[in-house]
Amino acid sequence: MTDFPLCLSLAWRNYRRQWLFSLCAVCSLAAFLVPLLTLLGVKTGVIGTLTARLLNNPRNLELTPVGAGRFGRDFFQDLALSPDTAFVIPQTRSLAAVIQLQADPAGEAHWVEISATGPGDPLLAEAQAAPVPAGWPAGQVIYLSAAAAEKLGFQPGRPLRGSVSRKVQGRQEKAELDLAVAGVIPRHLAHREAAFGPLTLLEMAEDYRDGFAAPLLGWPGKAKPPGPENHAGFRLYARDLDGVERLRLALAAQGLEVYTKAEEIALVRSLDNSFTVVFMVLGLVVGLGAFASVSSSALDQVAKMRRSLALMRLMGFDSGGLMVFTLSQAALTGLLASALANGLFLLIAVVLNRYFGPGLGFGESVCRLGPGQLLAATGASLVFMLAAAATAGWKLSGLEPAEGMRDV
Repeated sequence: MTDFPLCLSLAWRNYRRQWLFSLCAVCSLAAFLVPLLTLLGVKTGVIGTLTARLLNNPRNLELTPVGAGRFGRDFFQDLALSPDTAFVIPQTRSLAAVIQLQADPAGEAHWVEISATGPGDPLLAEAQAAPVPAGWPAGQVIYLSAAAAEKLGFQPGRPLRGSVSRKVQGRQEKAELDLAVAGVIPRHLAHREAAFGPLTLLEMAEDYRDGFAAPLLGWPGKAKPPGPENHAGFRLYARDLDGVERLRLALAAQGLEVYTKAEEIALVRSLDNSFTVVFMVLGLVVGLGAFASVSSSALDQVAKMRRSLALMRLMGFDSGGLMVFTLSQAALTGLLASALANGLFLLIAVVLNRYFGPGLGFGESVCRLGPGQLLAATGASLVFMLAAAATAGWKLSGLEPAEGMRDV
């Protein structure tokens, strides 16, 4: 019966006695692991950074309809229920979705495009908040893009004067209202001169331009006939990069063409696949070389210790005990090599990230591996070492105790 504690103790003593050979084995395996960890770290860091940049900019998750259509309530309900949809809201006709804004009664008025917005709009997540007067009607609260705020000379806390015009029987008419600004959207999210307001505001502006009245705002006009509500467009954002393509295909199945940032997403996907192929090829080549190196070293070590191991058989150790003796040393080499490789990788990662630091944003890196990935790499190297050492352990199964008699 195998005495495992004794086998482990003898393996440890022998490992320390041959410390120079053990050190060379550890450094040799670490030399194979460090390049693989670095390549994997670069893959994780670069692809992770590019993916995060795509995800952090909602414009990359947006699907914009090409042309105008007629979309009813059922269309938006079904789209909102899709697991790939993060935010969707109807949009009025593009020709009607403009409003004239004026920050100062004595200043110049500017035309800006206005889009519908609501709770959950990704563009509002990073908006710089501005104070809204207490009791201000919710239907008259808007957001401005940074470009529009700059053009208007907007000052937080001061309402804007908005106006919508129409032509009726050859004469020009204009309706006005006061608007409070709840926030300014950063330029990288909305680069145009634009405003974002509640859908009801856009619908009333569209009705007014069509000659109908807007009673909530006191705008005159003829009564709007009852009927189903249809909208000319929509603003749609996917939950993630994969959802963009799934939503595009779902809309295409309905005959709707949409514009997406598919090229940017495809570029990141292509880089990820390229890195994966390179890593797999190098991993296979390096792995085969390391396996051959470790196996030959283990066989050489067994050959040198053949008489000592035969004496162990003579003293009552069975083949299982000799296998434990060999595999425990291999496991120790794998653990020490992984610790050394992980340490060297972390040092290389720090150097690379500092070198490329000026081109990186907060929390970004070009070389990164998490604790779980390093732990997985350690486990893989341990399994690798045990598999390589098993070739030497297999030779011990045929070792006869008589081979140690000459040393008794």
